[in-house]
Amino acid sequence: MCQSTPASALAEVLDRASRARHVVVVGPAGSGKSTLVATMGRRVVDDAEALSEQAVAALVASVAAGEDLAVAYRATPNPWLPALLAELEPSVVRVRLGPWGHDRVEEFLRERTGHPPAAGQVEALLERTAGVPAFLVAALSADPVGALAPVVDGLGDDARRVLLAVVLGAPLDLDLLASALGTDASAVDAARAAGVLGPDGGVPPVVADAVRALTPVDERVRMARTLLRLQRDRGQSIRALATSLLDLPGAVADQAGTLAAAASEALRDDPALAVRFLAAAADLGGSAVELAPLAAEAHALSGDLDSALRAADLAASSADERVRSAGALVSGMVLARRGELGRAAEVVAGVDRPEAVDLAAFAFVATGEPRRAAEVLDAAAPPSTVAAGITRRMARGLLTTVGNAPATALSTLVGAASAESPAVLLPDSPAAVAAHVCLHLVELPMARAVLDKGVLTPRHRVLSAWAAMLSGDLAHAEHRLGGPRPEPRDALLAAAVELGLARRRNDLPGMERGWENAYHALLGQPVDLFTLLPLGEIVVAAARLGRAHQVAGHLDLAWDLVDRCGDPPAWTVLLRWSALHAALVTGESAATQVEALGRYRTSAGRVVAAAARCLLAVSRGDVDADAVEEAALGLHGQGLRWDAARLAGQAAIRTGDRATITRLLEVARRLAPADQVETRLLTEREREVGALVLDGLTYKQVGDRLFISGKTVEHHVTRMRQKLGCSTRRDLLAVLGDLLGET
Repeated sequence: MCQSTPASALAEVLDRASRARHVVVVGPAGSGKSTLVATMGRRVVDDAEALSEQAVAALVASVAAGEDLAVAYRATPNPWLPALLAELEPSVVRVRLGPWGHDRVEEFLRERTGHPPAAGQVEALLERTAGVPAFLVAALSADPVGALAPVVDGLGDDARRVLLAVVLGAPLDLDLLASALGTDASAVDAARAAGVLGPDGGVPPVVADAVRALTPVDERVRMARTLLRLQRDRGQSIRALATSLLDLPGAVADQAGTLAAAASEALRDDPALAVRFLAAAADLGGSAVELAPLAAEAHALSGDLDSALRAADLAASSADERVRSAGALVSGMVLARRGELGRAAEVVAGVDRPEAVDLAAFAFVATGEPRRAAEVLDAAAPPSTVAAGITRRMARGLLTTVGNAPATALSTLVGAASAESPAVLLPDSPAAVAAHVCLHLVELPMARAVLDKGVLTPRHRVLSAWAAMLSGDLAHAEHRLGGPRPEPRDALLAAAVELGLARRRNDLPGMERGWENAYHALLGQPVDLFTLLPLGEIVVAAARLGRAHQVAGHLDLAWDLVDRCGDPPAWTVLLRWSALHAALVTGESAATQVEALGRYRTSAGRVVAAAARCLLAVSRGDVDADAVEEAALGLHGQGLRWDAARLAGQAAIRTGDRATITRLLEVARRLAPADQVETRLLTEREREVGALVLDGLTYKQVGDRLFISGKTVEHHVTRMRQKLGCSTRRDLLAVLGDLLGET
């Protein structure tokens, strides 16, 4: 520790020691005892735990004669040492050394390098060394294994074997170690005194690496296999030892059954490790068909749905009905997670397990067969497992959404989300299902709260993006779209968000760029309740881009699905709002959507219905400023801030009354999201042209300033007059003054 003791720590101890005759320093090996006592300016007794009875007696006599001592020792049993420690009283300073914390490691690095440590360096070193000074020095050396070799080699045989057993993954179980190694508690105490075994039984990673490197492979294999056999016989966890076997050549021979058992143990909290165990078991001759259901579930839980389906298909070839049923259940769950709910119900049709019944009911509701779902659930046996219980609540909750009590449905689904476990294979994330319903009911804060409580999976991220986009927070929505590539079902959601962001920014080129991606994603997904959200946004974009005919078939399927479900407001408010916008763009009749929205009695239904009536009137040139403001305020209060500002802005540009224009533009600005302004009615170039026209420049002067022709400037002005509904240049200048903030 001489080169590893921070100056402040050393100064603190020396100051205390200077005021006493004797100093006693205790700590494990590597904590810096020897270095510290060497600075005390008095007789030094190091490694006092090894003193003989005679040596202790001589020291006691010298202290009695007036000699000052600095004593260092490890906390290991020595029957004679207490006599010396007692003789040092009362004029003694006791110093206990142990691992360093964050501040001391940071100070040490500053002294060693002459500059502050890099970001994360202190934390990484603490993790690797447990803060033991000698291990810190070794970890920073060019050869950590070589630096720690004397520590490992200096252990007694029993302590070294205990250390190896723990490094291989054995628990610090004295009975187990005694049976496997023939050791007792003294070997554990010796390892702790040497600092290589922490109080919690853990080994610092830098030490574990050295032990593995310094121990011959055949010795590691023999010990691992012995420990594994004993642990299996005792019914103890074998996961950690089995993991060690994976990295030892030849160690897993004839261990296929053990590895399969370890896979079952790891499945719930480390499915990727379970996949490794099962692959190794299959390589050793384990039946790939018999292992297939477990492998399918492990692949599914680790996110590899393609491999999960392949393994589930392999299970279908088994002669054992239990294997086939288990594989079919996994296959159904995976198909549901990919958005193929109809196929999922078909696959589990003959599986006699509660989870299969609930999956089928869930799929029936989503694909427009709520009565069939109710029949299945009413006849189902009570769920017997945690997984079955969650799936049952999801199925019941989804069924309730197509009834007349969406608030009750939401309560059931949010409850299922709160009980969600990432280690249970389900047809969908309960949080995602609850968030879908929240979004359709325009309960945006609740959607965000449900999604933020759990693990932020790719599906949760894109649904969070939807919540942000609907509330008008476009920057946050765009940020949420980043991350791992989503499955096809969620790729559709993501593509629709990208289209929606471009539309809300009046970015026609962006919509053009995103169209093919969104359209192809739509073609790859069946129309079900979970498709309605992205479909609505794609329908509006299609109308804006002149491609309404390409999605007309999907929209027809959606209306058929809605009819079979009883036109539930929990799923159709936003779809009808989008269809209304699309109809206004294409010139089709929008009255059907306005009439349907008027039948809904949910909070969002009433608000959107009022806005729909107002928007339809505005599209016909009938602008009632009071009605517009009231409808816009309703949308804003519901959380649809962008739609609120857009409604007011659209009304403003469709009236010729100067006072009404000013009033409604002010409403639009007041209700607009923080990162949006009503000038999005115009393109960036149009805003540039408008600002210069307001400054009094002629078309030629504007063109010279912007390096375009005067004819192009005239074209921009004409388009602005059309967009803003201005019949004269004077009206245009007045509206531009309001839009661009000019007086």
